[in-house]
Amino acid sequence: MSTRVGIVAEGPIDLALLPSILHQIAEERAGVTWPVNVADAFEWLQMRPRGHGGVWMAIRRIVRVLEKDPQLPYAFIVILLDRRTQKIQKKIRKLISGKDRFVLAVAQEEIEAWWLGDRKNTLAWLEFPEPPVGTRYADGGYVAERDDNPKYTLHELTEKSVHVDRVYGEGNLDLARDFAELWDGRVRLKEIETQCPQQFPPFCNDTAQAFRHAKSSGSQFKQAEFDQIKLT
Repeated sequence: MSTRVGIVAEGPIDLALLPSILHQIAEERAGVTWPVNVADAFEWLQMRPRGHGGVWMAIRRIVRVLEKDPQLPYAFIVILLDRRTQKIQKKIRKLISGKDRFVLAVAQEEIEAWWLGDRKNTLAWLEFPEPPVGTRYADGGYVAERDDNPKYTLHELTEKSVHVDRVYGEGNLDLARDFAELWDGRVRLKEIETQCPQQFPPFCNDTAQAFRHAKSSGSQFKQAEFDQIKLT
């Protein structure tokens, strides 16, 4: 038995990093002791489009499915966007209003800000005792949520680390997956909440509530049950 959570996000790096955060929220904030399986809802929908336009199309389709049949192959769906998608956010909020099967997460810039918000694990992954001098991450007043280019901050760090064999550039999926392997089971939620105080705490609260609701309603699936739930 497990709780299945679907993700609708703009790109593959979101999909690489978000499961570790969800696993930690489930265990630490909602007391979930059984496995949590996180899956890309685009695969279930058999859709290719990505980006914020693809997210809008996916949620619109899922809402239509729910109108016909309230059963989904997920306890709930997490929708992840960044703050620059305000028009899409407004449309999605209106679409999911009053529906308890959705959690809308908004990263102030990009999900990399949440990654950088966990300073202890970020530095441990790159084997730095302290942020390298001269990097944005070393600034005394650094706050991840106010970083106007988290990808560049990660690029600087990976450029100076001997632990990784490539740089982050405009986003490197292999590096995100490598960090996620270390991160799973170790995400420091409180530190990210301190570093990303505007968007991350509400996301944690809403997600914990969704897990608690799933827990109380028994929203757990066996694989056979999952396989029977088809799109119509």
